[in-house]
Amino acid sequence: MDTKSITLIEKTRILGSAPDPGASAADSLLEGLSPKPQERYSFIRSIGFGGMKGVLLVHDADTDREVAMAIMPDFRERPRADLERFIAEALLTARLEHPNIVPVHDVGIDGSGSPFFTMKYLRGQSLAKLIQRMRAGDPQMVEKYTVYRRLQIFLRICNAVDFAHSRRYCHLDIKPANVNIGDFGEVILLDWGLAAPLDDRGCAVLAGGDRRAKGTPGYMSPEFLSPETASQVGVASDIYSLGGVLYALLALASPLSGCSQEEKLKRTASGDVPKPSAAAPPGWNVPASLEAVCGKAMARNPEERYRSVTELRQEIIAFMSGYAPRAEHASLMRRAALFLMRHRLAILTLLLLAALFLLLRSYFSD
Repeated sequence: MDTKSITLIEKTRILGSAPDPGASAADSLLEGLSPKPQERYSFIRSIGFGGMKGVLLVHDADTDREVAMAIMPDFRERPRADLERFIAEALLTARLEHPNIVPVHDVGIDGSGSPFFTMKYLRGQSLAKLIQRMRAGDPQMVEKYTVYRRLQIFLRICNAVDFAHSRRYCHLDIKPANVNIGDFGEVILLDWGLAAPLDDRGCAVLAGGDRRAKGTPGYMSPEFLSPETASQVGVASDIYSLGGVLYALLALASPLSGCSQEEKLKRTASGDVPKPSAAAPPGWNVPASLEAVCGKAMARNPEERYRSVTELRQEIIAFMSGYAPRAEHASLMRRAALFLMRHRLAILTLLLLAALFLLLRSYFSD
């Protein structure tokens, strides 16, 4: 990262503790951003608006390609915290260069003085939309996205989060709507607007110590909702959210779907989340092994969850390789059955050879 970026990050930290949320704070944050040449980006169409930003599709004349541009058109009317979060999201996402994290190309201010950042224009659909289509019985989606294909998507999401954790950041808003599935199988984790740095304990360092409930009910971890566990928001919270994504991939439904927002918060806080098999469509198979993994990742107590995304990922890989995940607490009989399944070709070959040997022995003995 260059000196300008480091200076800008330091400004956001300093301003985060300043008492005055006036326009001067916004202006000082924008000092570190470069103005955009008017002729570089040309508007094509709006992609969408939500929260504090809008996203446009624009043409980048310098690279002759279409890119997505995030803007904050009403930035002067926004509280300072929103401006800080917008710029911090751009700079953080730019730092997290990973195949499963959306690439940021440029950060600056436009002709009106609004901050912006450009990123790769993603084609395809959100994971939430994909799951919705499967739930509706779309035969093409159901045939294409087998349980193993869905687990491959999940592993790529885990890769993105694990990488962010290794760089000492947590996402804090992981959900299917923030995952893009490309037309050629790309898996991209989006929207790092709630991301926060991690301390040495793996807990989030939130601006001003603010640990109020954020994120999306159903995927948001219980520790956000209780003052007693608020200090544990961080890596464990992302693991809970990943468990929620795994839940949706297994059940084709969000955790606590069908509940009101208030009910979701209450049941999240109490840990009263039904198993994926109970939320799945009638006749839909949810492997018990994966249900156990999901349950451990979404444990109410953060200390009972997986200690890292790596551990969670290893459980999924174990299942895909024909082994029992540790969370399953498989019986000896279950482990023996899995052993036979993993080595069924070798065992079948040995049985055929044994049968052939006995047949030949019987023939020659006569």
